[in-house]
Amino acid sequence: MTPQVSAIAIRVFWFVLTCALAAVVFFPYYWMFVSSVESASIFQWPPNLWPKEFSLDAYFTIFEQRDLATWLRNTFVVAGCTALFCAIISINAAYALSRFKTRTTGLFTSIILFSQLLPAALIVVPLFVIFQQTGLYDSLVGLAIADTAFILPLSIWLLKGFFDQIPVEIEQQAMIDGCSRLGAFYRVTLPLALPGLVVVIAMGFISGWDEFFLARTLIAAQDNWVLSVGLTSFRGEYTVAWNEMMAAAVIFAMPALAFFMIVQRYLVAGLAAGAVKG
Repeated sequence: MTPQVSAIAIRVFWFVLTCALAAVVFFPYYWMFVSSVESASIFQWPPNLWPKEFSLDAYFTIFEQRDLATWLRNTFVVAGCTALFCAIISINAAYALSRFKTRTTGLFTSIILFSQLLPAALIVVPLFVIFQQTGLYDSLVGLAIADTAFILPLSIWLLKGFFDQIPVEIEQQAMIDGCSRLGAFYRVTLPLALPGLVVVIAMGFISGWDEFFLARTLIAAQDNWVLSVGLTSFRGEYTVAWNEMMAAAVIFAMPALAFFMIVQRYLVAGLAAGAVKG
């Protein structure tokens, strides 16, 4: 086998492998859509990989009988606030850890990252009590604050990696030219760390969008439900409205998918660069 034929064979092999892995990843989403438009039972065997009776009745039904628009609005509010809170807090905390180093900075950074390992179930009870006492219980802003608390350690750690890679001399030159330290930070350093900031915003948005455990615990009124909690309402005492649930799941996944497609070019470079220790 000539080197040219060997190179083509290797490329074909990797192309086929990539397509196979992509099919495995995307098949659940395809099956979710098929189940939402198929009028027959999704448990029949053999399964219908292509809907025989295409129907959008499930989509019309969930908008008529469920408060789906309110759930969508609430989910956007929680996800947007979570992304905003993560960005504001992690920017300042990561910059402080990167530029104002002391003997305990490394230990403090490790403690922040270690807190990411704690499960939500460990602190949900004290969080529930605190939110009741402060009036944040059954509040969308309170839910966003809770979501922020769990994604913030990783956000700070990633952004600190970006700031560590930006030479401090650039800020010093800006201050020589007349900028204050804050001015040098916001005008010079922060634009250079934009890919990392996009990663933090994306992580905060997705975390707030698909979080269920805290939303189920800290939200009581149905008017404040988010979509992840609203999906549980399709389960009855003895039956589950699978077509309607799958239709709601398709609608639930579309905004997050669109947001990911917009920012995905920043994610790989941002995660890789932010994970490098400065």
